[in-house]
Amino acid sequence: MRVPVSWLREYVSFDMPPRELGDLLSMTGTKLEAVHRIGVPAGAELFRVGRVLSREQHPDADRLSLCTVDVGDGEPRQIVCGATNFDAGATVGVALPGATLPDGTVLRVAKLRGVESHGMMLSESELELSGDHAGLMLLEDGLEPGTPLSQVLPIDDQVLEFEITSNRPDCLSVYGIAREASASLDVDLAPWPGREPDASGDDSVDSWVTARIDAPDLCPRWAARVFTDVKVGPSPPWLKARVAAAGMRPISNVVDITNYVMLCVGEPTHAFDLDKVAGREIIVRRAGEGEGVITLDGQGRTLDTDVLVIADAEKPSAIGGLMGSQWSEVSDTTTTVLLECANFDGPNIQSSSTRLELRTEGSTRWEKGLDPHLVPRALVLASQLMVELTGARLVPGTVDLHGQLPEPAVVPLRRERLELLIGVPYEQAQIDRALTRLGYESADGGWRVPTWRANDTFREVDLIEEVSRIDGIWKVPTVMPPHADAIGKRDPDVRLRNRVIEVLLGAGLSEAVTVAFTDETLADRLRLPPGHPRRDAVRVANPMGADQALLRTLLFPGLLASARRNLDAGRERVALFEVARVVLPAPGEELPHQPVRVSGVIAGRDAGYHEIKGVAETLERALRVQLEVAASPEPFLHPGRSARLGAGGTLGELHPLVAREFGVEEQASLFEIDLAELETPDPTPLYRDVATVPPVRQDIAVVVASEVTAAEVLAVIRAAGGELLAAADVFDTYRGEQVGEGRQSVAVHLQFQAADRTLTDAEADAARETIVAALRDRLGGELR
Repeated sequence: MRVPVSWLREYVSFDMPPRELGDLLSMTGTKLEAVHRIGVPAGAELFRVGRVLSREQHPDADRLSLCTVDVGDGEPRQIVCGATNFDAGATVGVALPGATLPDGTVLRVAKLRGVESHGMMLSESELELSGDHAGLMLLEDGLEPGTPLSQVLPIDDQVLEFEITSNRPDCLSVYGIAREASASLDVDLAPWPGREPDASGDDSVDSWVTARIDAPDLCPRWAARVFTDVKVGPSPPWLKARVAAAGMRPISNVVDITNYVMLCVGEPTHAFDLDKVAGREIIVRRAGEGEGVITLDGQGRTLDTDVLVIADAEKPSAIGGLMGSQWSEVSDTTTTVLLECANFDGPNIQSSSTRLELRTEGSTRWEKGLDPHLVPRALVLASQLMVELTGARLVPGTVDLHGQLPEPAVVPLRRERLELLIGVPYEQAQIDRALTRLGYESADGGWRVPTWRANDTFREVDLIEEVSRIDGIWKVPTVMPPHADAIGKRDPDVRLRNRVIEVLLGAGLSEAVTVAFTDETLADRLRLPPGHPRRDAVRVANPMGADQALLRTLLFPGLLASARRNLDAGRERVALFEVARVVLPAPGEELPHQPVRVSGVIAGRDAGYHEIKGVAETLERALRVQLEVAASPEPFLHPGRSARLGAGGTLGELHPLVAREFGVEEQASLFEIDLAELETPDPTPLYRDVATVPPVRQDIAVVVASEVTAAEVLAVIRAAGGELLAAADVFDTYRGEQVGEGRQSVAVHLQFQAADRTLTDAEADAARETIVAALRDRLGGELR
C-alpha cells in the first residue's frame, strides 16, 4: 500500500520525519517496506503559481507564444511557451530559473528564437504528475500568484510503502493508515472523508434503475447512486497527482474518482454508463456456465457458475469485485453514470480471481473481507467528488439492497489478564487511550469492536494484542519470566530434530526451508493415478495465488524446485534436506494431521540410488534405529531403483518423466520419512566390548520365489542366526535360466563371531545349516 505523506497529513498531524513514522508503524504491526521520493528533487520554492497576463505570437516562431506571467515578484516575467491550450488569465504552474525538474533538468534563462525566457510554464508530465504532455497544466482560478506550488500540488512529497497483512484490509487505505498513526502517536484523527452533496430534481433513483440480488451469499450488500449531466474529462491536477503517487494510472475524472475513493477509504467502487445498461436493470447473480464477457482490459473471459456477475437485462456488465465489461464502460460521451458500491464475499472473489487469472486493486481488497458498513461512507465521498469534479447532478435517493448486516460485537477485556499475558503493568488510561484511538467503544463491561475490525477481533486476546502493540510492545522488558521449577532442557522432539539436522549436515547436505504451499498440478506432475491417496490435500481457503492453493503433503517437491534453481545457476551437484511439517487430510476430525517429516534430495553429479541410500543409512546408524528397506514402487520414483523406507517412508531415484516435469535434466534421488520413525525406544547408548578374536566369514546363495524380497531373506537369516551371527548383508541378486522361471538367487555374506573364543568351522557350519533350514521352511528357499 503506497501512502503519499501529503495525503496522510490531511487526516492526522505529525512533525516527525516520514521514515520515523513508518518505523513506528512497523513496530505496531504495519510494516514499512520503503520510502519513495516523488516530484522535484530540490528547490521546491522555485516552483510557484503564476497567472498569465498576456499572450502574444512570438515574432520569429509560428508555434511559440510570448507571455508575461505574474509569479508574485512584483514585476511580471517574460516566458516563451509552445503550448496552445491557454489564454491570458489562465492560472498555471511556473518553474523559475535555477529550479530542478524531476528528471534532473536544471532550468536556466534561455533564449528561444532570439527572445529570453525567464522560466517555464509546466505541463503535468514535466512534474511527473501524469503522462499528459499535450498542453499546460491549468490550475483552478482564484489561486494567488506567487503561492508555492507545493501548497497546491504534491510536487515535493514522499510516499510510504507498507506491507499489509491479509488480516488487515482496513489498512489498505490512506485513512486506515492514518487511524494507525493516530493511535500510535496519540493524536486526533480527522473525521471520515466526504461530505454528502445536495441531490436535486423531482425524479428519484428508482425511476432510473431497478436492481435485485439473486446471489446474496456472494453479495451481502449492493448499493448505487445515479448521476446525470456528467461531463467526462481529465481530472484536476491534484487528483491525478494523488492517484499516480498511490501507484495507479490517471484515466478520466469519473474513473479517477472511483480509484481515489478506494485508495482513500479502502472501498472499491465502479462506474457504469447507465445508458449502456440494457433495460436499466441490474441483477447481481451467478454467471451461467460458459457465459462470456469482454472485460475492460480487452480480454474475452469464459465464466462458470461460481463467478459473480453484475448483469443487466441481457448480459454481464461486470465481473463482481474484479473488473467491468467493455460494453458498459464510461467513455467521453457518457452523460449518465450509475455508481456502484457493494460488499462481496472474500473467498469467492479470491477463487474467481485465481481461476480467471484476473487480479486487480479491487480484488486485492475484496478477497481479504471488507466491512459491509463501509458502503455508505464510500458513496458519500464518491458522490461529493462526482458533483464537484464532473458537474453532475445527483439524483435523489440511493439503491441499497442488503439483508441483516452483522452487528458490532462486544468483547470483554480484563486488565489482570492483559498484564498476565504481556508481563507488564498497565494503567486503565493506557488501555482506554489505545482502544479508543483505534475506534473501539467502551460498552457493557467490554469493548464494542469497530465494524472494520470485526473479522479479526472477537476474543479477549485480540484486544490484548491491540493494547500491547499500540502502547508499545518494545516497552516489555527482555527478561525470562521467573519460575521456581524452570530448567533449561529441550523436549525430546526438539533434541531428535536437532540431531537429525546435525547428521544430515555432516553427511554433506545443506538445510533448506521451502514454501508450505503447493499447486493443484503437483499430483499430475508426480504421475499419481486417479484415486491415489497422495492426491488428497487440504485446500487453502484464501490462497495468495494459484501456485499456493493447497497445503503440502510431501516435502521433496519443494526441495526439487530449489535443486533445479541451483543447477540452473551452474552448480554441478546439489544436496538439500528439510525437516518440517506436512498437512494430511483427516476426514471426520476437527484438524488435519500435521506430522514432522525429514526429506533429502540429491541432484546432478553422483545422485543415484546408492548415494541417497547411503545418506539414509548414515542417518540410521547415527540414530541407532533399524529402518527396513523393502521394494515398494511409487509412481514418481524410478521402477527398480526405489524402495519403502521404514514403515511409511520412501527412498529412490526420481522417475525421469517426473524429473522433466520439475525441470531437472540431471539425475536426482530422494528420501522422505516421518521424524517419529527415527525415534529410538531407548536412546541410551550401550557399550559393547570390542571382539579380539577373528570372525568366520561364509557366503551363501539361496534360491527363492521372485516375489520374495531381499529384506525378507535377511529377516529370516537374522532371526535364525542367533548370537553367533554378527552380520548379514546381501551383495548380489540374479534372475535367469540357471535358477528357473519365477525364481531368483539372493547372495548373502554371513559373518559369525563369538565374544570369548575363535569359532571352529564346525560351529560356523552348524549355524549356517540352521539358517539354511529356516530359509527352506519359511521361504521355500534352497541353496544353489
